[in-house]
Amino acid sequence: MSPTPIPRDHLDVLDRATSLFGRALAAGLDGDCAACPGWTRRDCANHVLGGGLRYAAYFTNEADSEIDWTRTADHAGDKPVPALHRTSAGLRKRLAKAPDAEALVPHRLAEIPVGDLLALRVFELVVHAHDLAPETWDHPETADLAAWLNEHARDVVELMRAFDALGQARAVPLGADARTRLLALSGREPTGTAVGGGNPSSSS
Repeated sequence: MSPTPIPRDHLDVLDRATSLFGRALAAGLDGDCAACPGWTRRDCANHVLGGGLRYAAYFTNEADSEIDWTRTADHAGDKPVPALHRTSAGLRKRLAKAPDAEALVPHRLAEIPVGDLLALRVFELVVHAHDLAPETWDHPETADLAAWLNEHARDVVELMRAFDALGQARAVPLGADARTRLLALSGREPTGTAVGGGNPSSSS
């Protein structure tokens, strides 16, 4: 079977998720992140921004010692939205140039296909956007992103859960909308609070 690059529409989903998280950042980073016990809002932002750098580093199989600094640095600084786009650019280029969406990338927890790495990044952006600013989910576009994630990210999310990177998935009522189902998949109550074991989202 010939290699198949990441579809353009999947890259568009990544771009839309990045913009969504940018809108959440604009809500400010002062105070605690109620959805992620033990984290401040800045902690949550820096986790996501640093994740862009870590995901890009997986393509070159950099040692953990070379990327550990991304877990503690204040990437957001005084201008978190420009910092988001700056820290996301390298990964976006790697994904766009990847010759095969099924090629394996050495994520820190397991080798996963390039396409799943993109889905995991979108998951991180969208769920943490809700953690920082639930009102960002009121836009119909977020429903589309949630539906895409429910279709494309479930397997890799469950893989991350197997490594205790996420809390236990929550039950959802029959007929729940895509956003509610995504929160449940992430281990969050409908209010957005992470529950169960594991970290709020330490998949990167």
